[in-house]
Amino acid sequence: MLIKLKQFLQRFHHDEQGAALVEIAIVTPFVLLLSAGVFEFSNIFNTRLLLAAGVEDAARYMARCSSDWNTCSGLAKNLAVNGAVTGGSARVTGWTTGQVTITPVVSTPAIDTATGTELYLSSTTNVVVVEVSTSYPYPTLGLWSYLGFANLTLTVLHQERVLGW
Repeated sequence: MLIKLKQFLQRFHHDEQGAALVEIAIVTPFVLLLSAGVFEFSNIFNTRLLLAAGVEDAARYMARCSSDWNTCSGLAKNLAVNGAVTGGSARVTGWTTGQVTITPVVSTPAIDTATGTELYLSSTTNVVVVEVSTSYPYPTLGLWSYLGFANLTLTVLHQERVLGW
């Protein structure tokens, strides 16, 4: 039995037919894994950019809103999440207005005391800044979760100097 197996294997000793097939069979899983990783990373990056655009839009809206705080913050949260002050469609699936935080920062120095850098052009030493932030738990990592990667939370923050109120 062993002699027959040895004879069978010796037939393939110098035969190079099928070598490319074996190489492709070895490399294909790694290429597919790499492609899936690139695809998922691009989805994560796109979601992060959509969150940043929403937070920046809300901060700009709050900085120029001339109504009362509660009305402006509700409209700004809707603007961040849905892309419109009223109505609109979701920028990111599963992102809600409850995940958006809007905070006024009343006493922000116009000049950084540590470096002397001028942060805001102002005739006063302090300016009013609105800070909009969000934390969004990314729903699934797809193939990455099978590789042991933990859950991912995307966090975005944007500050804008207030010109209204």
